[in-house]
Amino acid sequence: MFVRVLAYLIFTQIFTCGVFLGDPIFGQQPSSDLVPSPAGTTTSIKVSETISLMDLDIHVQGPGSVSVEEPAALTLMTPAGQPYRQGTTRKGHLRWNEVAPMQYRIQVVATGFEPAVQEIDAHGEGEVKVIVQLRPEIGGGKAYPPLSTDPEVNYVFGVYASKLGDWDKAKTYWTKIFELLPDHVPAMVSMSEALLIENKTTEAAEYLDRAAKIDPSYWKAQALLAQVSLHAGAAAEAVEHAERAIELGHEEAASVSPLLARALVAEATEVLSTYVKDHPADVAAKKQLQGLNPPAELHGVEPLNADFGDRNAATVVARPAPRVRESRWLPPQVDESVPPVQPGSACSLEEVLPKAGQRIQEFVKNVERFTATESLVHETINKSGAVSGTEKRRYNYMVTIEEIRPEIFGVEEYRSSSSAADAPGGIITRGLPALVLIFHPFNSGTFSMKCEGLANFNGKPAWQIYFRQRADKPNRIRSYKIGENGPSHPVALKGRAWFVADSYQIIGLQTDLIEALPDLRLTVDHAAVEYGPVHFSSRGVDMWLPQTAELYCDLRGKRLHRRLNFTDYLLFAVDDKEKISLPKTSP
Repeated sequence: MFVRVLAYLIFTQIFTCGVFLGDPIFGQQPSSDLVPSPAGTTTSIKVSETISLMDLDIHVQGPGSVSVEEPAALTLMTPAGQPYRQGTTRKGHLRWNEVAPMQYRIQVVATGFEPAVQEIDAHGEGEVKVIVQLRPEIGGGKAYPPLSTDPEVNYVFGVYASKLGDWDKAKTYWTKIFELLPDHVPAMVSMSEALLIENKTTEAAEYLDRAAKIDPSYWKAQALLAQVSLHAGAAAEAVEHAERAIELGHEEAASVSPLLARALVAEATEVLSTYVKDHPADVAAKKQLQGLNPPAELHGVEPLNADFGDRNAATVVARPAPRVRESRWLPPQVDESVPPVQPGSACSLEEVLPKAGQRIQEFVKNVERFTATESLVHETINKSGAVSGTEKRRYNYMVTIEEIRPEIFGVEEYRSSSSAADAPGGIITRGLPALVLIFHPFNSGTFSMKCEGLANFNGKPAWQIYFRQRADKPNRIRSYKIGENGPSHPVALKGRAWFVADSYQIIGLQTDLIEALPDLRLTVDHAAVEYGPVHFSSRGVDMWLPQTAELYCDLRGKRLHRRLNFTDYLLFAVDDKEKISLPKTSP
């Protein structure tokens, strides 16, 4: 059985005069024309370059040519000694695309290693692979790089300084981060550790509490909160934070286990001490209390990554080295965290999926054409993960859905202004209505699915389903195409969807790429859509249609974030205006 869905979530981009790829300070840059395909098909891209820009593929290695796992800060210097690009590695790797051809020097700073400088010849065509070998730190003078405009680079510089025991210098780097990116959680946690060393517990706790609220999944904040609680004599809170740190960090948080053990001993000591005070005749309890051997009072805070053999409850060692979280401008991807479900909620995919698929079939049957008002907020994201520009648009939006022939759908979208040149950033977004077709019976078999349980979505109990494109099945949902006659590039999706427990209507959907598309330099394509009920009185039908959507994309080194809102739905051109019903929100 062959099924085809002629609809995609695509980003069609046209670069016009004054909008460049790369860094315009080095002369004329390549211009690009991305040709919009017919509505509901793939994206065609044509690129013509006036100069040949280079790609730098950089690998940072330690002794034995082993990749340096912890982030390293890289600075690309021009022949005049000016910084050209800065960034941080991930597992020893960093790639810079579209670099102007010239001689460079690259400076590498990594904790535990001597700083390194290496010459790079970036002339020629295509890609230059660079391998930088680092030597272990052997001591000596302290020479620190200048403050950066990149928060992640400053963070690595701060960790490097703290590793050398220079906490004042480390704080200087982390303070600069807060000017650039106030919600940088790893910097908050590291700053709190520096403050604890200075016995500024109140200030440190403020940083930690804020970090835990911004990113509840960052285990190192929980680990430090456990240490602070234990130091303050709040053993029960210390146990709670330590257990949460281990739950979040898994193997990486193994070093928290001794802290948890001490907190448990302290908590047990409190319980037994209270009991013995009230029951002095219980000799066995007294012996048990004496055998607990409660830990010595903490006079400082232990490092998060210290080796077990170096641990001492009364000693502070300067080894924080928290790992940089990549792509902080993005929300967590679907595989980074699983939203909680009700304990013990039985969830049968064999029961939920057919009923959800039936609702999708009803949607296709009832919808031949609908219109809406689309409100768009477009944000451009800079390399530091901060918003560098915002544009707003409002469109009249129309969608048609039809089954062209059995098992083949046509989904087309139209806007009052369909020109990419008029769109914010020259980018048109298409394909949101087609995403629900993942759960149509014609397509659901091409995905591996799992019903994770009963969740709470916007105040409604909803079945939570995880899905992932199967490698042995054709991809029929999304595709990109390079050039008018170029090959099509299917995009494999993974994601999570929520269906209202009693009606099996879709209420939420999130998708991510399974793998990036190197040919397109598409590394991020994240969508989060929320659906709401719309009643069309003229036909006596209720349909769940997109209400809001959040879109994130990193295409050819350009990052964007979009928020879409859909209101004033109409069914067919002659239908009376209908207002969308907002789903109930949780209190």
